[in-house]
Amino acid sequence: MGNKQKIAADTTLFIGSKQYSWEDTNRLDEYYEETRKVNVQIWYPSNKVTSSSLRTPYLLFGEKLYNQLEGWSEADYESVQKVKTASLLDIPIKENLTKAPLLIFSPSLGGNLSYYTYYAEYFAKKGYIVMGINHLYESEAVVANDKVYLANHSFQDSLKSLKIPDDISAEQYRELMGVRQKVLAQDIQFSLDQLLADERIRSAIDTSKIGIFGHSVGGAGAVYCSILDKRIKVVINLDGTPPSIALNNGIDIPYLFIEDLTDYKYHEGYAIQYKRRSDFCELNRADSWRVLIKGFNHNSFLDINYYLAENTSKSQSEKANLDKIISYMDDFLNHYLLGNDELHIMPFESESLEIIGFDK
Repeated sequence: MGNKQKIAADTTLFIGSKQYSWEDTNRLDEYYEETRKVNVQIWYPSNKVTSSSLRTPYLLFGEKLYNQLEGWSEADYESVQKVKTASLLDIPIKENLTKAPLLIFSPSLGGNLSYYTYYAEYFAKKGYIVMGINHLYESEAVVANDKVYLANHSFQDSLKSLKIPDDISAEQYRELMGVRQKVLAQDIQFSLDQLLADERIRSAIDTSKIGIFGHSVGGAGAVYCSILDKRIKVVINLDGTPPSIALNNGIDIPYLFIEDLTDYKYHEGYAIQYKRRSDFCELNRADSWRVLIKGFNHNSFLDINYYLAENTSKSQSEKANLDKIISYMDDFLNHYLLGNDELHIMPFESESLEIIGFDK
């Protein structure tokens, strides 16, 4: 398996990509009794495109994952091979690049950083360095030391077997989930340290402009990391419930929450969730925003639905969803991370969209 597509020199392509497998030998995952391992991919601006440059395969370490991933058919592997990313593998970072903002992201439970390539390439085109992280056992797969570690959700499954409130309270449940969310946050910290240990990359980054986003449990991990690591200046959460420590104490940096618009006015469960998330934003000590979009679901934030769409209509619909998400992210980052005066996000309410601002 592979995507060894050569590409002619093209001055319109200025995105490079590098891929890493790192192990934190100083940190033991007590639940799984393994040292923590991560796979990392970065995207960055480049001006060194040659006729021998190879397009980056869509699926990270895809050749090693062939016939390994649960639920994947032969046709699935063939489909991802055909995805044409906009980045080129291992080309140099743009010459004299300095003070680039850094954007870090973490995927959903059982997800893969590859399924957010569309986001990464968009922001790399805008001048960001972007780093995505796959987490041992929480992500779809991690490749380390010539071994494939597939997702293992026994920790989460053990909690799902408990009944609320008979076996455990909702608050206790969230606190236990926070144990794993903290592990993800520490993975992110470790990956950031590893990335900045590369002097060529560090010299290109403005370390005063580091933002983070995550999807689902990755969103919770991103929020947790913003509490642990003061290098993080803004956080974006894509449809993930913030960790208990954040819900109880709030956070200190600007926050953007993008989620699906549920029927919270008439559904008791959604009403509780809606209030909890708004209470969190009220508690925060920096500007916070909620953007709720009708018609979205939890998988609307993945780009694999766009790249592997069955027909043109579906492809266009999925692309429109991604572009809508990115437009809010981009505006938020421009203002709160890059320091631009303009902010186009405004409070708004209709049947299909609700935007709520929490000014501090």
